[in-house]
Amino acid sequence: MTPSFQKSCIFGLGTVVVDHQVFLDQFPAPDTKGEILEDRYQVGGPVPTALTLLSKWGYNASFQGVWAQDLYGEMIEKDLLAHGIHFQHPPLEEGLKSGFAHVWVERSSGRRTIACHRGNSFIVSDLLDSGSIANAGVLLLDGWSGQAAIKAAQIVKSNGGKVFMDLGSPKPALEELLALVDHLNCPEGLLKKLFPNASLAQGAKKLLSMGPREITITQGDDGAWHFCAGCSFHQPAFPIVAVDTNGAGDVFSAALIHGALTGMMPKEKLRFASAVSALKCQMLGNRESLPQLKEVESFLIQAH
Repeated sequence: MTPSFQKSCIFGLGTVVVDHQVFLDQFPAPDTKGEILEDRYQVGGPVPTALTLLSKWGYNASFQGVWAQDLYGEMIEKDLLAHGIHFQHPPLEEGLKSGFAHVWVERSSGRRTIACHRGNSFIVSDLLDSGSIANAGVLLLDGWSGQAAIKAAQIVKSNGGKVFMDLGSPKPALEELLALVDHLNCPEGLLKKLFPNASLAQGAKKLLSMGPREITITQGDDGAWHFCAGCSFHQPAFPIVAVDTNGAGDVFSAALIHGALTGMMPKEKLRFASAVSALKCQMLGNRESLPQLKEVESFLIQAH
């Protein structure tokens, strides 16, 4: 499968952090201690991780985010360059600190717990890389920088492109932004936060009424759902032994973009994205674990 969309340039706008991953046998209870088995640093953030996978698959990817000229900022720039993701240096602000996160991974289950400081995640609309955005056929957002994200979406939509959003938590100007989104991906937990008294289907219907044409809702071990006007279906999770679930939703979103650009039908697209996420979870990290397309195709054939 190769990119067939008339504009396969993908622009991402969102937060970027440096993860300090710590691996333990089990999460310690409050007010107790646990032995660290190993630790490592990696660059994270929903949009940069998704773009890294898409760049690996041959797409022209660009990213705009905010970071400082500090140690973490150097790590971020080195990572983007190493994975072929184009970027412009963000403007320097006095006292700015790059975003970082502490990620605890439970070795026995692959579950993770995250505490993060996103730094200054907001991009001012006037500082958008409008030229690169205008050349993109796809825009990927995580919902941060509300007004800048809205402006970027308007530019892409005016040129006939598509807007994807991987939404992990409530964000500023969300309703205005959702009106411009073609495909929304979110975890079930967020749906419950937005609509506490609604069922999964009711919450999805409410989100669809705000503008997105398609919605996917991830449920971890319980798989994922797809909703669009008059249609819904479920994709069970593939049976795997999870080693590290951090970044699973990020690559799921990247796979949905690839599926859309290569003309996959909704059920095929959801199954493909679920397979990509499953493969990622079987290896440590959110860079080394990113599968090649041939690996995904082989996995799907064996799982058929």
